[in-house]
Amino acid sequence: MDQKQHSGRQGPVVGNRWWHLTGSRLRKQQLLTASLSAQAAASANICNVVLMRHNELMEGISVLDSSGNVVGSSRVAAKHALMETAVTRVVLPMPILVLPPIIMSFLEKLPLLQSRRRLVLPVHSLVCLATFGLALPLAISLFPQMSEIEVSELEPEIAALTNDKTVIYNKGL
Repeated sequence: MDQKQHSGRQGPVVGNRWWHLTGSRLRKQQLLTASLSAQAAASANICNVVLMRHNELMEGISVLDSSGNVVGSSRVAAKHALMETAVTRVVLPMPILVLPPIIMSFLEKLPLLQSRRRLVLPVHSLVCLATFGLALPLAISLFPQMSEIEVSELEPEIAALTNDKTVIYNKGL
């Protein structure tokens, strides 16, 4: 009798541990998948910025003085602009990759979506759309469109052409 009670107690405990481990593995797999997706998106976005704007690194971008007059074409300012754009492009997909799965895990537990499974896809689409609608302005607003750089950081030939302490450049999108 004692063995039956003992073995009866072991069944749910072992089953519970198996379920916990399986659930834990599933969460780890989901985190790994999300992490790999984020890394892939970030890498692709950085490559895209560099490949599409590589000539700016060679030729430079226009820098403007406080009056809005073009002082010259700076490779240093181009490097700053590309870095800011790359950071923006890395940040942009993060909320889109992270928030919808979290939000949907809560929404799918609601009785409405439990009873009407056909609504899951449209609700998921709306969640993704809303997340993108919030993520895009957030990412774009990380850096001002017209950024400043100190003249002392620029090439000496450009620094010699202005008396201003800072110049302005358009970082692009």
